[in-house]
Amino acid sequence: MDLQELTPEALEKKKKKEEKAREKELKKLKAAQKAEAAKLQAQKASNAPESGKKKNTKKEAGGENPEDYNDPETPMGEKKRLSRQMAKTYKPSAVEKSWYEWWEKSTFFEADADSSKPPFVIVLPPPNVTGALHIGHALTAAIQDTIIRWRRMSGYNTLWVPGMDHAGIATQVVVEKKIMREMKLTRHDVGRDGFIAEVWKWKNEYGGTILKQLRRLGASLDWSRECFTMDDKRSKAVTEAFVRLYKEGVIYRDLRLVNWDCVLRTAISDIEVEHIEIKERTPLRVPGYEKPVEFGVLTSFAYPLEGGLGEIIVATTRVETMLGDTAIAIHPNDPRYSHLHGKFAIHPFNGRKLPIVCDAVLVDMNFGTGAVKITPAHDPNDFEVGKRHNLEFINIFTDDGNINSNGGPEFAGMPRFKARVAVTEALKEKGLYRGDKNNEMRLGICSRSNDVVEPLIKPQWWLENIRDWCISRQLWWGHRIPAWYAMLDDDELKELGAYNNHWVVARNEEEAKDEASRIFAGKKWPDDTKDLRAFYPTSVLETGHDILFFWVARMVMLGMKLGGDVPFSKVYLHPMIRDAHGRKMSKSLGNVIDPLEVINGITLKGLHKRLEEDALRFALVSYTAQSDKINLDIQRVVGYRQWCNKLWNAIRFAMSKLGDDYIPPAAIVPDTMPFSCKWILSVLNKAISKTVLCLDSYEFSDAATAVYSWWQFQLCDVFIEVIKPYFAGNDPAFAAERRYAQDTLWLCLDNGLRLLHPFMPFVTEELWQRLPSKKDSVRKESIVISEYPSTVECWTNDAVELEMDIIESVVKSLRSLRSQLAPNERFERRAAFVRCRTNDACHTIKKHELEIATLATLSSLDVLGEADDAPVGCIVDVVNEALSVYLKLKGSINVEAELEKLKKKMEEIEKQCDGLKKKTSAPGYQEKVPVHIREADETKLASLLQELLSFKEASEHLERENSVS
Repeated sequence: MDLQELTPEALEKKKKKEEKAREKELKKLKAAQKAEAAKLQAQKASNAPESGKKKNTKKEAGGENPEDYNDPETPMGEKKRLSRQMAKTYKPSAVEKSWYEWWEKSTFFEADADSSKPPFVIVLPPPNVTGALHIGHALTAAIQDTIIRWRRMSGYNTLWVPGMDHAGIATQVVVEKKIMREMKLTRHDVGRDGFIAEVWKWKNEYGGTILKQLRRLGASLDWSRECFTMDDKRSKAVTEAFVRLYKEGVIYRDLRLVNWDCVLRTAISDIEVEHIEIKERTPLRVPGYEKPVEFGVLTSFAYPLEGGLGEIIVATTRVETMLGDTAIAIHPNDPRYSHLHGKFAIHPFNGRKLPIVCDAVLVDMNFGTGAVKITPAHDPNDFEVGKRHNLEFINIFTDDGNINSNGGPEFAGMPRFKARVAVTEALKEKGLYRGDKNNEMRLGICSRSNDVVEPLIKPQWWLENIRDWCISRQLWWGHRIPAWYAMLDDDELKELGAYNNHWVVARNEEEAKDEASRIFAGKKWPDDTKDLRAFYPTSVLETGHDILFFWVARMVMLGMKLGGDVPFSKVYLHPMIRDAHGRKMSKSLGNVIDPLEVINGITLKGLHKRLEEDALRFALVSYTAQSDKINLDIQRVVGYRQWCNKLWNAIRFAMSKLGDDYIPPAAIVPDTMPFSCKWILSVLNKAISKTVLCLDSYEFSDAATAVYSWWQFQLCDVFIEVIKPYFAGNDPAFAAERRYAQDTLWLCLDNGLRLLHPFMPFVTEELWQRLPSKKDSVRKESIVISEYPSTVECWTNDAVELEMDIIESVVKSLRSLRSQLAPNERFERRAAFVRCRTNDACHTIKKHELEIATLATLSSLDVLGEADDAPVGCIVDVVNEALSVYLKLKGSINVEAELEKLKKKMEEIEKQCDGLKKKTSAPGYQEKVPVHIREADETKLASLLQELLSFKEASEHLERENSVS
């Protein structure tokens, strides 16, 4: 008869019959699982090697061929040739081999200036040509490659520009050491042209190591557009920029106080100066000096006053600079010396008259460096009032830090720190020395040469902005200032640079001569190329916050000035890497991590496994949520390495269930699928949505977590486990479920690998290439250029997800009970019971007995109603207000211990109840709190009270069982 004709009694009878059939099927499945387990156990026993005999290989026994699991050799640049069978364990060195060379040769990374796709451009902050990959570079590469791979897969015309910085100071130092070591010559011995030739020779032979290392990390840079800051295009651009800015009055030449390195003989930037704190008198090693030099000392000495009026005492930490003093500054409120304003002191070594001023603004004066001395007990920063004094500046230092003739014949030629001792002794001999004392100070050290920085007034080329920026260096290796000096016949001073207005800035020497003849009488950017028009401005700058004001602000300023627009619309500042304890990485602490050692495998305490590019990349990206610092724990990288192995095994299992002849369907309709298939597609949809949203918001850690969580906790831990019964024993009753599970599995792997690819490019390419393709469809050649997953509306199913939440809660409670068993009993299958207090809960649990029994590894599962007696001989846990679970024990229960556990849980719930009651009974709660929050509080309280009743019921059950026993 038709369904409509069934009476309520008949319907109930039919329902019970169907439930019995399902229970019967469940029992058959369990019996099959037991039989399979017994069979495996027997096989293990029979395969155990006899004492003293070698174990035969499977090939010898007529089984599988071990060579089937090894990848054949792949010629350089060709598509990787994969083994016939997936290796049984994940081997990163094998997986990551050959893919990059094929990607690069296939031009997957190259941008097209003629493309109609929207551009997305990133410039790799150019690493130094002398550099080797460090963990900071690895972080930058991991983040930028994640962005660029995602955008490439999302339909953008992506360009990631690689390049190297010529690293003027670092490279010059390296090559200087090389020619000294090999030729026993200085750069001055070989001359400028000869030295530059040696630098280019070194660059071509050794430079650029770091770019090769970036390939190891999988960085998908457009190598066809590789730049070097000293190549012809960049040199031409630098010259053009300099000339244009000079002609607009933005660049000028003037005397300025700079950080001078006497070893390198050049000005260095603030960022290249490291400061050390000195608390008291401290001897330090300085390059070029055999004995340590003393710092942290304030020396006082007297200047005799003109006309025999007495003396004035000044103080300095660098007594040698008094050889160039031209004035003495007195604080306006200093009662000892304020009456001397306008008088003169006499220099004891050269007789120079030094004006004494007490109304000076010293911010522009070179105090303490051979121009102005101040009286003791006053900080130069105190001199904020008064007027400027145009004081003569006398330079007493040569470029290599020796005293020149201006310092007086007695000291000429002395190195500056030897002169410090000599000047002190000479002051003592003249009776002008007034003692010294410990002085706390910050000492500037050049990070390149370890020399003590000398603040000097030097003529430099400067760029005007908020704070004028010195852009010139006195190096041989680097861009030369495109300026020529005009020597005129009627010049009184013949020294190069003596007249500031004689400098001519031009693009080349011929243009400079023409310009000079016009003085002493079209603004087209160089190479306005298709690339410039297509890819400028770029999309985002990814860098560290430490150079935000040093370089990023200047890039914006010059980009707007020379390019007509800001160079990028977004700046992503990555954290700075520290060790697991939050300490800065340094060689002295022994905590430096070389990413190539991590990639290649290193032996450390607690780390004896090979790590690889994908695990390192994923770990670094996942760390980006840690504020402005990353406390890098290598064990986290180890964890992701192990996860790669789990990922591999999951795909290997899936491929075995798909089989060799599997062909994916053209379309999938979730409505007709089993519950678990509907669920995994629904949560995959949410993972895709969350990942894309986070990537779009530059929240890389959250994006990595979303992908990881879906793969680990939903696909591997739940879906793959819950579908295993469909494939056990090829039961015809599960034929339809089996086919749906295969289709869903393929869909998950295809989408999941593409979702993961920007984070882990190597392993995802390897696994994706093994997936079967749809019939009559042409798949992309590589996952690199495949489409990034997008959400599918019909996959979302909130009701199914809600049911799975209940299932997982039950399973979690059963696993918690199992963990309380003795270690030797935890892996045995046990009988379990679920007690339901509502009809809805009972219906849900009965409908999903198979899923619960499979995930909780049970021998049987019985569903009890509220009226049913609680089972005996079990430990109990309360899932929520509607569900409790019982796990059968073999022996007797330790009732006291179980009651104590329940008591602690009840106390926690009572605490939550008291908190909610206090909140809802507070004055003004009903009037001030929104309705939806009051309703949520009311529901939560009711749920907690019901859960409390469930715990009390469980406690009473245990007490009754105890009294019976």
